[in-house]
Order: sequence, then C-alpha cells, then structure tokens
Amino acid sequence: MIDALNLKSSTMSFAIPTCQQAVLRPRRLSALTVSWRAGGAIRLLLLVASLCLGLGGCANPAAAPPNSAQLPGKSYTIGLYPMAAYDQNVDHWIAPAGSDYDQPFLSAEEQRAHFKALYARYFGVGANAPSPWNPVYVDANVYRQAGRDIAALQRQRIAWFDNRGKTGGRIGYGGNFHPHTPDWIDAIARNMDLGQFERTPSYTPARRAIATGNLLVRELPTLDPSFYDPHLAGEGYPFDNLQISAIHPGTPLYVLGSSLDGAWRYVQTPDVQGWVRSEDVSRVNDAFIDTWRHLTRQTLGVVIEASVPVRDNQAVFRFDAPAGTLLPVRAPAVSGSFDVWLPVRDAEGQAVIRSAQLSDTQIAPMPLSATPRHLAMLLKTLIGRPYGWGNSGLYNDCSSELQSIFVTFGVWLPRHSSNQMSAGPMVDLSDATPAQRLDYLVHHGKPMRTLIYIGGHVMLYLGNITRDQQLVPLVYQDVWGLRPADNSRRAVIGGSVILPLLAGIPEDPALASLAATPIFQLSIIGAPVAGVAVPSDDDANPAS
Repeated sequence: MIDALNLKSSTMSFAIPTCQQAVLRPRRLSALTVSWRAGGAIRLLLLVASLCLGLGGCANPAAAPPNSAQLPGKSYTIGLYPMAAYDQNVDHWIAPAGSDYDQPFLSAEEQRAHFKALYARYFGVGANAPSPWNPVYVDANVYRQAGRDIAALQRQRIAWFDNRGKTGGRIGYGGNFHPHTPDWIDAIARNMDLGQFERTPSYTPARRAIATGNLLVRELPTLDPSFYDPHLAGEGYPFDNLQISAIHPGTPLYVLGSSLDGAWRYVQTPDVQGWVRSEDVSRVNDAFIDTWRHLTRQTLGVVIEASVPVRDNQAVFRFDAPAGTLLPVRAPAVSGSFDVWLPVRDAEGQAVIRSAQLSDTQIAPMPLSATPRHLAMLLKTLIGRPYGWGNSGLYNDCSSELQSIFVTFGVWLPRHSSNQMSAGPMVDLSDATPAQRLDYLVHHGKPMRTLIYIGGHVMLYLGNITRDQQLVPLVYQDVWGLRPADNSRRAVIGGSVILPLLAGIPEDPALASLAATPIFQLSIIGAPVAGVAVPSDDDANPAS
C-alpha cells in the first residue's frame, strides 16, 4: 500500500448546498444552477485579462517544450507533458500485498447513509428527495419561479453565444474556425420556443421520462461546437463551450420543454439541466415507474468497466454503458453473471423494460465496499482514457471521473468540481504557501477519500509516497494539461493519470504547480455532512 499517514481529519462543517445555491462557472449569467462545468477553461470576467496575458506571451513566447506544435502565424505552442518518469501501474501505488488492501476507507454505516441519499436523488418520492420523478421536488424547486428563471436562462445563453457586438476573445468559433454568424444563433433561438417554459410551469406526469441511451447535455439545442479563439492558451479544442455533461442510460428525467423541430428536449436530471437529443428520451408512466423503483429497491447495480456494450436477451444492441451507469440487477442461476434490467424505447417513444446479462466484471451490486482493492479495480479500467470536457465523446473530465468512481461506493458527487467540496468537511488552505499545503495534505489528508479543489479542477488524494527522501502526496486526476505562469502554452496530459503533487515540475520548471494555485481546498468524504459550504468557483489554475 501507499506509505500514507492516517491522522485525524478536520471536523469543520458547513451547509450542504441545494442545486439552486450552486455557484456557476464565471461565464454563467444566471442564478439558475442547471448547467455545471467540470473543469477548466471558460472565462467571463477574467477573459480580457487572459487575452492580454496571451498576447503578452505572443510577444515573448516561453521556450517550447519537447514535442510541441506551433500554430501558423501565432506563438502559442501546444506540447505534451513529460510523463515518461511517472509510473501509471496502479498496482505499484495501491499494492495488492498491502495489509489494508481489503480494509474499507469508508465505513459500512457511512456508505449506507450516502447510498440512501443517492437513491433519493434518482428515485426518491419523499418531500426532500431531489428526483426528477418526484412531483414535490419538481414543483417546489424546478418550477420555483413558475418557469421564468428557466426562460431567462435560455435568453442569457442565446446572448452569450451571439457574436454580435463582440470582439477578440469573446467571439465564438465553429469547428471550421469561422466565427458563428447571426443566422446561426437566430435559427437556434427560433427553434427553442422560449415561451413554452412559462406556459406549463407545474409538474405534469406526462413529462416524466428515462434515458434509453447516452445523451450529451448541451447549452443550446445544437450539436455544433462553439470554441473561443484556438490561438489563445487554453481555448479551442477540446473546450466546446456548448457542452455541459452526459446522461447515462437508465437515468430518470423530467422534460421541461422541446424544440420546435422535435429533435431536442430540455430536461432536468439528478445532476444538471440542459438540451439533449430526443431520440433517447423515452416517456414513462406510473406502471413503468412503479416497476422500475421496485427493481432498483431490490438490487441496484453499477457498471464497473469504462464502457460496456449492452445487448438484450434477444441479442439486440441497446447502448454502451459507461462506468457509473445505474441499472437494476438480479443474480441468475449462472455464477459469474447478473440479469440486468434495461429501459428500452418502443415505437411510440414509450419506455419498456427488457433484460440482458452482464458479467460480474462488468456490473456489481451497489454500494461496492469502499476498499483499496475496489478503488484500484476502478482506476485500472479508467486510467489513461482520454479527457472529455463536459463528457464530450462520452469521456470524463475531472469531476465526472470522480463521480464515476464514487458512485460505485454509493456516494453521489455533484457534477461541478467546486460543488464537490460539499462531499464532506471542507478545509480551505488557499492562504497557505504551497509547502504548507503539501505538508498539511501529507499529515492530515485521508487517503482515497480526500478531494482537492484548486479552482475549476478537482483531484483525488491517494496517499503519500517517498520522493527524494521526502513524503509527498500522490493524486489521481483527469486533466487536460498544465500551463506556465505567463499562460503562453499548454503541456497536454489529456487524460486520467496518477502523479505526485509537487511544489514544482522538475522536467519543466516553467510550468505552474497545481499546489500553487490561488484556490486550494480539501474535502474529506465521510458520513454525509449537513452544513457544507460551496466554495466560489475560479478558473485561476494551471490545469486547463
């Protein structure tokens, strides 16, 4: 096992935020917390400053690292982070021979409490259960302003992606590197039918639905990307500003609106709100919901491989189930596999239930015991996969990677990296020096359940290792890359990795350390804590 100190963690407590209290990315203009970003490169108030900084880098570019590529006519360079010296073999860091390999880092009582809260968020019916299928929640929270806030958010999104009157770094570009035209945004706006959100501002049973495939959640009803100037450091691919998140098959939904062409639905999920393609949004009625809730109460399963192709028992392919997908299961007579219940869309757009079989290496009853063995199993299937901003390509970014891991243990984490600080008692080390932060983490961090938030990016503390005769923290993260202090280039990692958290990067000293960011906060997952504060979001970190 990792050489990790196990000292007492902080017992500070703050208020657990509701969805409506969550802090949005700087570019969000609405108080409605329905579209959360998961990691870092969008600016609003800091955009002009970052543009000036980028232009300064153009005048005096930093020395390009190895494997760098320079964009034509610009001095901004994109290189690869020097990973050769960093072992990515999970067993070398979470040793199977360790005495605590099967010792839980969350107690059974803690897991039960978290799982109860997670279940309520997806399928609950109580007054405080934030499920999209719960009429009390929909009326009291989603429609708390009779749809006016939802309509206002749509107008703000349209204004944000409208290039008229904008210059420089605020202009949005398509995948063809051309600025989006007025005709482009006007056509999208007409298709949204903004008045619909205030016409029926109350719970309607016919609007309940379930995802019968993977859904990409978008800011606006379009698959077109919108990038800022790719010559600006940290902009362009993969940071499609229209991409919010992804919805796994089997996720309960509430349909708040539809596009005029019928191709899109505006939905509430257990995590976010946004536009999704309509073909995998299937209606559900009382009979379906009663049966589905009954099956999930018996045994709820979670996918434990990175992505599992699911075919029903008639050999019909239904969907790929990413890690963290929740589906009801039943142990069949054949050892080593499970019967799995699937939501399937029929010809009328209604969800029906079909069955499939998956192996016990693909899906497991939840919550799985939170042991180093099981964490290592999950890391082995996820490590090295590409970074997916807002789940683009159905890959994970920093916060969705942690969601995929901890849901297996019955722990629901918010979609946004800053809101994940509500997972447990939070300690703010933003005023400490990098050396003090690292020392605190080494001596007070709880291995495998301490989240580290640095402003727009979140990491998981695994424990300590010895490096140059000193104890240093080891972290797991899904990250795009690092940047120098002058923000002139990117050293791209582009995926999930295990790295030591150091005060400096020895292979490239110009890169800014993740331990030296303006924001540095820890949250230690334990029993659900009432009163956990949500830190303000910030993009001032080099992990973008």
